Amino acid sequence: MRPIKLIILLFLLSACTGHYDADDYDLVKLKAVAGQLFDAPTNGWRIEKQWWPSDINELNPESIIKNEKGIYIKLDSFFVEESGLFIPSPGTTIEPGTHADPSYLLLGDGIYSYYVTG
Repeated sequence: MRPIKLIILLFLLSACTGHYDADDYDLVKLKAVAGQLFDAPTNGWRIEKQWWPSDINELNPESIIKNEKGIYIKLDSFFVEESGLFIPSPGTTIEPGTHADPSYLLLGDGIYSYYVTG
């Protein structure tokens, strides 16, 4: 295989997004600071970085969106794919599963991994 093809293949494989594991996060800590995100002002739907709690900032999110469903903490994206953590608004019902778009997997403590395929 030519070196350039190998480099492109490695780039594509490393750029894939997907669901996350509960073991990667302190879910209790994230749940504790979720209220600060729900109370934060938005610019449209986007919560500006100045309003991110330090425990969220440590995740190095690409962006944080707040809408009627809840808080989307985008951790990774590649073209039209996107993945991250989701905290539903009180009273919002989420159907976990991987066959919808976006798909949700419950990590625990009311925090989900989400994945959008575009």
